[in-house]
Amino acid sequence: MPSLNRFPLLGLWAREAALRVGYIESEADVLGHAYAVLYAIRANSPVKAVKYKDAEAKVAAEQAKQEAVDIELLDFGGDGLQVSRNARGELVGKVGNAEPQTHQSYRYKVVSKFPAGYYEKLKTAFHTFLESYTPEKLDSRLIYTLYDQWKKQCAAGRLVDLDKLIDWCAKRKPESV
Repeated sequence: MPSLNRFPLLGLWAREAALRVGYIESEADVLGHAYAVLYAIRANSPVKAVKYKDAEAKVAAEQAKQEAVDIELLDFGGDGLQVSRNARGELVGKVGNAEPQTHQSYRYKVVSKFPAGYYEKLKTAFHTFLESYTPEKLDSRLIYTLYDQWKKQCAAGRLVDLDKLIDWCAKRKPESV
């Protein structure tokens, strides 16, 4: 039974929701990571300091820290996510005043955590499930509500059973909402 903790799964879920709502890939990565950080903080889980093995992610994080720009609240999924734009105009998550959430940090903190082959399987399952919702309907607390449903129904202790989750998405996909 392949399983995974909820942080990377919520990151991927929020990323796919952001794509459905209309964000471009790199911004969806940032929002997925930032959204997962927000809910880790709310769950009172400490956000661990990052020790990068990925050189590109480390460089991007350092640049994002140095490019201090005004922080704003971006409304996503019914939550205000702290974000800014770097000198190149790219979206940077600033949730929790910890390490910035970037396209590269998403790859490091979310994508790399999945067992072999499961990132793509779950990405497809989430995408297919979420395409049933209109962007207007989805960009609300519904993102978290649906996550909370599958998190509970596919739980394996504090982890999530990945095969159960793929099955949950396939069986519960609404016609069109």
